[in-house]
Amino acid sequence: MTNDGNKRKERFGRVIDAIVAWANAMEHTPYDYVLDRVCNLEHEVLLLRDELSALRALDNAGGHVRLASSSPAVTQ
Repeated sequence: MTNDGNKRKERFGRVIDAIVAWANAMEHTPYDYVLDRVCNLEHEVLLLRDELSALRALDNAGGHVRLASSSPAVTQ
């Protein structure tokens, strides 16, 4: 094999290594799963906080409020 052939083979190997590294980086790790769950929980807490403040405001005004919870387990 010539010297140029070895250089081409090395370049191709580097390209393949870069593609494999990119594919490995795109995998969903347990850390990513936990981070997604924490973000979803934070979002739910913000919604509940807003609903609670709206409920308190209407309660002080003597009205009724229909809660718009995103949680399917919460009955209205």
